[in-house]
Amino acid sequence: MAGHLFVTRGDLTHLKCNAVLVPCDSNWEVIWEHWSALLPEDQFEPSYWGRRWNGGTRGRTADVCTLDERRICLVVTADGRDDADWVAAGVTEAVERLATDRRLVAGRVKPLIALPLVGTGAGGFEYRRGALIRALLPALRKVARRADVDVALVLWDDRDHVAIQGQRSGTDWEGFATDELRVADELGARAARQELSLFLGSGVNVPLGLPDWKGLLEEIAGEELSYYTPEKAPAIAQEIEGRIGRGPLEAEIMRRVAVSACAPAHLLLAGLSVRQNVTTNYDAAYELAFGGSIGSAGYRVMTRQIADQPVPWLLKLHGDVRRPSSIVVTENDYRRLETHHSATLAVVESLLMTSHLVLVGYSLADQDFADAVDRVRRVRSLAGAGGERTLATVLALHPDSVSTDQGFTTVPMSSTGGARDAARRLEVFLDRMSWAAARHSSRSDAYLLDPDYADLFEDDHPSVRLREVLESLVALPANDPARRSSGWKRVEEMLTDLGGRPRVAEQR
Repeated sequence: MAGHLFVTRGDLTHLKCNAVLVPCDSNWEVIWEHWSALLPEDQFEPSYWGRRWNGGTRGRTADVCTLDERRICLVVTADGRDDADWVAAGVTEAVERLATDRRLVAGRVKPLIALPLVGTGAGGFEYRRGALIRALLPALRKVARRADVDVALVLWDDRDHVAIQGQRSGTDWEGFATDELRVADELGARAARQELSLFLGSGVNVPLGLPDWKGLLEEIAGEELSYYTPEKAPAIAQEIEGRIGRGPLEAEIMRRVAVSACAPAHLLLAGLSVRQNVTTNYDAAYELAFGGSIGSAGYRVMTRQIADQPVPWLLKLHGDVRRPSSIVVTENDYRRLETHHSATLAVVESLLMTSHLVLVGYSLADQDFADAVDRVRRVRSLAGAGGERTLATVLALHPDSVSTDQGFTTVPMSSTGGARDAARRLEVFLDRMSWAAARHSSRSDAYLLDPDYADLFEDDHPSVRLREVLESLVALPANDPARRSSGWKRVEEMLTDLGGRPRVAEQR
């Protein structure tokens, strides 16, 4: 599978990648408030826009530093000219140069180069985003394939996201069978209708370099566990705890799963805006992605607790690395979970009963999960609903990486190759899901009336005509009697949702 263009929402500074492109002007000036988290202050001097780079340059790009194994590179995307193709050419040049640099150690199947929607800060395209998107999107798609690298366009703005997703083609996902794409599209549409719940396992963490359960126990034990099976894992952990003690066991787990970044899979899943999320992972990668998508105050993280407010939530079923005492790993931990925290298991049962559960990178091997599924199946059988609905969809790295379960549809990402190959293919599959979700979302046309995206509709005559019709309402004078109608508020809300900017009514 060739290099791929990912389109995600979130905080670019939290993405684990091989290189980040930071936009600047022809004087190598950057908007410091946007990029200070990635740039060394001692190499930048104060300037009009924020700070200016003092180092050596090469063409329209400059290597600044390496931060957390990410190459940070400046790329000139503004010099006063009004030319979106010139901006796209500069980004293409930067990606191609990085792709041929052997110092760009992958750590992935293919190197991942991330960038924002360049040119929309102080680059001159803040109010001409449509023209920029029309030039930049095909350029990124082509350079990713030609240079055989992955490119992640990470967007902060919701309207940018749906506008760009609306411009992508369904042919961007080569290498998947028709049936696989159909599953991705169906799951994306369900996410848009708020019909999904997510259950995340260790498979989503493969691009972060985190160990799976077997690898974690082997690292702590200091030896290969040839007799390991998922069913034996709690007993193995119990034996390790008996040798080294509970405190050291917790400390070792905390050290080995601590992360300060997330992978594209986390950003893509968080961007689906699914309200009900469960994970057996201890780490905080999904929280980083969630925070970048909806803000840290927009969701709740629960460790053996239930959300008491109507906001999206993440239940960490087996504990949280930030609360070591909550970690579930040994046989005794599982017994305590079942005895004292059975309400959390009931949450999983409820999701299976009331939504379509999508299990991502999860083995289905935990006994507590298997017991929950059995209880749900018995209830559905009593209700006469045994075979009417598929309980869940499993997105597995390999066919043999999950336990088979009747009533679950399993979509393996790879039948050959290692975990990293399968994990990358999972990311591309999730990118398709994200695209489908955006196209079915109630926000899919959120940019229709926004003048900043007008250039996107040059060849879309029906949308041009609809814009003309609705813009007469957007431009309705503030003192027009229609504004005093009881129905105007709903009309105004619709116009605003579509990106219009109705005039403010005069106060009386």
